Amino acid sequence: MSNQSDCPDGPEGAGGQDPAGPHPASPGGRTPGWRKAGRPRPEHKLDRRPKAISRSHIDVILNEPQKPENIGATARAMANTGLGRLVVVNPRTINRELMEATATVHAEAILSNMVVAKDLREALKPYRLVVGTTARAGTRRGPLHSPRSLAPSLLEPNPTALLFGPERMGLSTEDLRLCQKLVRIPTASAVTSSLNLAQSVLVIGYELLLAAGGEPPPPSAIQPAAQEAVNLMYDELEDTLTGIGFLPADNPGHWLMNVKKIFNRSLLTKGECDLLMGVCRQIRWAVKNLSDLEPRDKNPNR
Repeated sequence: MSNQSDCPDGPEGAGGQDPAGPHPASPGGRTPGWRKAGRPRPEHKLDRRPKAISRSHIDVILNEPQKPENIGATARAMANTGLGRLVVVNPRTINRELMEATATVHAEAILSNMVVAKDLREALKPYRLVVGTTARAGTRRGPLHSPRSLAPSLLEPNPTALLFGPERMGLSTEDLRLCQKLVRIPTASAVTSSLNLAQSVLVIGYELLLAAGGEPPPPSAIQPAAQEAVNLMYDELEDTLTGIGFLPADNPGHWLMNVKKIFNRSLLTKGECDLLMGVCRQIRWAVKNLSDLEPRDKNPNR
């Protein structure tokens, strides 16, 4: 039975049909407010709110995690905050059932794409920025950033690794030497500075999520070098500075950290790493071939 007889002809056209097309029924069969008031149908408004900046270029690397439950909980924290890929290095054990129990269904994709590596340096090779996490504020560990102060600078889409250490001890000094930036989560006191592994991932991920809600940072003209190139340069620099007696031979890596801090203030490019390696090779050649070097012009008037 047609209901057109209940709708007299009027401004909407013959038979009560809206020239602009049919309108969806409102809840409970009530007439929409705009129709009652005789107003034209409102147009669909575009959502002009700024879109969140992607964090998929930021991976989480767990070095020697001890408990599969913590791996699963980390995957869940990553899913909650929109981070990229999960990489576990030399885990104590991989128990899929225990990981899935703490990851929940929302983090299944992260667990499915999880990468298992055997060596930390190898796992870090693809990244152009490595951010290490630490709870200890040693005098030679700085500068230390808070998650909130560091987060905006991590949104630039360079392959970035957030590096976390084992549950009991965290990252070793040797591990921290592989990082360009260090982040420390503030706590109420030094006594309570230790956080659960997944908690730490969630706090940093949350700060990244907040920072990503605004305008994207201006694109940088600098393309940082991959970790493989950076570490090769540092190995070359350590050998050279040790060879000429600038670094003590018993623990050169410890003293090289002071030099690394200078370079880590601004990320090195591949060309800059190659240049520094060339300087190191030239220094070693000069030390071995002092007799072949041309004497400098000692003319004081020049």
